[in-house]
Amino acid sequence: MKTLSVSKSAWLIGLIVLALAQSACNYATQLIGGAPALQSGTPAPASCANKYTSAKNGATRIFVGASGYTEQATLSNLDTSSFDVDWQTNPVNGQKASFSDQWICTTAGLVMVGSSHQKFSSETGVTVPASIKAGDHWTQYFETVVTTFTDNYTAIGEESVTVPAGTFTAMKIQFSSVSQGKSSGNSVMLKTDGFEWWAAGIGNIKSSLTYTTDKTTTQINRELQSYSNP
Repeated sequence: MKTLSVSKSAWLIGLIVLALAQSACNYATQLIGGAPALQSGTPAPASCANKYTSAKNGATRIFVGASGYTEQATLSNLDTSSFDVDWQTNPVNGQKASFSDQWICTTAGLVMVGSSHQKFSSETGVTVPASIKAGDHWTQYFETVVTTFTDNYTAIGEESVTVPAGTFTAMKIQFSSVSQGKSSGNSVMLKTDGFEWWAAGIGNIKSSLTYTTDKTTTQINRELQSYSNP
């Protein structure tokens, strides 16, 4: 993710990338804290296990978007209570980015609590509930020094989804988010609306999201190209 600056254009890029990272919520990671790292192929500890995550350390996900855009995430260093989500992005404009998102494991589910790019000053709610069925709705609110985020999720139901990596039965998730800058002088509100599809044992395999400000509307689609569960 890019550092949010005073510039509106740079700020918007940062918000969009952060939203993408948030929507990509099941791929992982690097340890928060100092517990020993697990070896590649080691199953996730029970306290961090979730239907919509990769279950083994070392799992890799590669996503593709329009015009050659790619993202890669790798599951690593799972702990019994926390993990990170490490990303490598390759945008078509050549502005590559590397970052990691911090997560904790709770009885209610998996919760994103910060990132190497943006530190959250407060957070409530859950990102990926411990169990999900059609009709469930949940919300997560968090804020950084300069931005507040309110993310809303609704589980629509399972359906068959085909992406470059194959055909999967996935839970369709309706996603909406409002990101609001705290600085009135350079405040940008970013609204995100669309759908994600989460497959068991893998996580998010497809996203179709629209990002809207008072001046621009951007459609971003991404699909799982390949994955590995060692």
